[in-house]
Amino acid sequence: MKYKAVVEIPKGCDKRIHLSYDGISFIDLGLIKEEIPINEGVMPICYGYIENIINEIEKDNLDVIIFSNKPYKTKDKIDIDIIGMINREDGDHKVIAVDNSVSIKDFDDIDQEERNLILEYFGYKSKITSIDNRDKTLEYIQSSIIQKNAKEGV
Repeated sequence: MKYKAVVEIPKGCDKRIHLSYDGISFIDLGLIKEEIPINEGVMPICYGYIENIINEIEKDNLDVIIFSNKPYKTKDKIDIDIIGMINREDGDHKVIAVDNSVSIKDFDDIDQEERNLILEYFGYKSKITSIDNRDKTLEYIQSSIIQKNAKEGV
C-alpha cells in the first residue's frame, strides 16, 4: 500500500521546519544544531510526516524519514513505501520509507555508514529502543488509522 508523506525538512537543510499546529502553514523553529549537534545540525535525510496518521503518544502527525535520490522541498508531497520504523524511548517514532527513486527494501539494505548516522541523529534526543520491520510498522500504522477514525466517529 502506498502512503503519502509531506516534507517538512529536506535533506541537507539546517532549519527545524514544522507544520504549524493549526495545520495551515510551515514554521521555522530555528537551527537544528541548537537541538541536535550531530552532522553539524544538518538533516541527513528527507524528513516529514505521513498524511492523516497520528502518533497517539505525541498527538501529532506520525514522523517519517524518506530515502530518496530526488531533491525535495518543504511542502512537497511524496508517494512512499514503508520499510520499517525506528522506535524511540520517548514514543516519537520515525517511520522509515522510500520513494520510487531507490530500491531499498529494508533498513539493513542501507549503507552501514549512512545507517549509523541516521541512528545517531535520531537517537540523540531519545534512546532508540528497537527497529521494526515493514510488517510490524504497517500494523502500527493501521492501528493508528483505526484509532484516528474511531475518535472522529468514522
